Amino acid sequence: MFVYNEKFVSKKEGYYYSCPWIEHGLVFFKYKLAMCCNCGHEGSSQPLIRNNFIGQRIDWERIFKVKDMYRKFHKKGKFHTGCLSCPYLEEKQWDTSRYIDNLYISHWTDCNSKCIYCFEANNPEQFKGKRPYSVLPIIKDMQERGILRPGGIISFGGGEPTLLDEFEDIVNYLLDNYYWGIRVHSSGIKYSPALARAINEIRAYVVVSVDSGSKETYKQVKRVDCYDKVRETIRKYALQTTFLGRFLVSAKYIIIPGINDNVQELDSWMKANYDAGLYTTVLDLEEGWYLQNRNNIPEHLYQLIEHARKQAKKYNSNFELYERLQNLMNDKAKNKK
Repeated sequence: MFVYNEKFVSKKEGYYYSCPWIEHGLVFFKYKLAMCCNCGHEGSSQPLIRNNFIGQRIDWERIFKVKDMYRKFHKKGKFHTGCLSCPYLEEKQWDTSRYIDNLYISHWTDCNSKCIYCFEANNPEQFKGKRPYSVLPIIKDMQERGILRPGGIISFGGGEPTLLDEFEDIVNYLLDNYYWGIRVHSSGIKYSPALARAINEIRAYVVVSVDSGSKETYKQVKRVDCYDKVRETIRKYALQTTFLGRFLVSAKYIIIPGINDNVQELDSWMKANYDAGLYTTVLDLEEGWYLQNRNNIPEHLYQLIEHARKQAKKYNSNFELYERLQNLMNDKAKNKK
């Protein structure tokens, strides 16, 4: 479970290697609680806190004791095998106080699109009829105990967050209790008033995965005919807020080799983002393809990423690479040394 690596032994007094999720993170998955949600690195798994979880009362003392155990190993240069080569590991003086400020809510699989790269969409028999447990009472408990601190990141994954019965109530509760850093990954098919409020108050960041610059490619990737509706949702989120708020609305482009890994599609997508008033560009790479081809990445993908970076600069847009592409670029930098 834990392996020693000399490179993770800090030579600085009071320093050790860790990451924000191990230190202060918690993830609600379907049937389990975990430390983090990252899975694109060599270790490719999330350190588990509790299995067979369906919303039971949480023993917070136990959770923090698990985190203390990880810290003890980290200080000796020993790391969980699931954390190997994670790009988020860093050496610093960590705050070892007991609190959570990185929360990821991803405990359901309902969605209103059928993306060709989605495991749930391609295996519906495993998830049909299974309802998610309630998270809002747990969040309220965390808030009342002072465990959940403002100032970190509260993310939604899924499934499609806006379909979650509690979504509007959770977001409004967080806003009413002065939380910010809310990050929502959405299909954009359903418009959320609570999310619009959060964006307008400059306290939430929405990432809509469009993955295409045309209706035809959108239908091929998403397997639903909602391109115009999604583009309208993005525009409404962006234009109903302030100039600064527009940086908090982004359309993500997951590169899918053989389908949308070309300049023409990417350029159309970026132009549509600019026309909608977006000032953030987000790229990712299809996970299944990446895991199979990580050691044999074609040069044209690197060229496509650099082209997107230049286009983002042209449009005065922030440029962000998601985990798999960040890992890919880290690998390339290591290979150059």
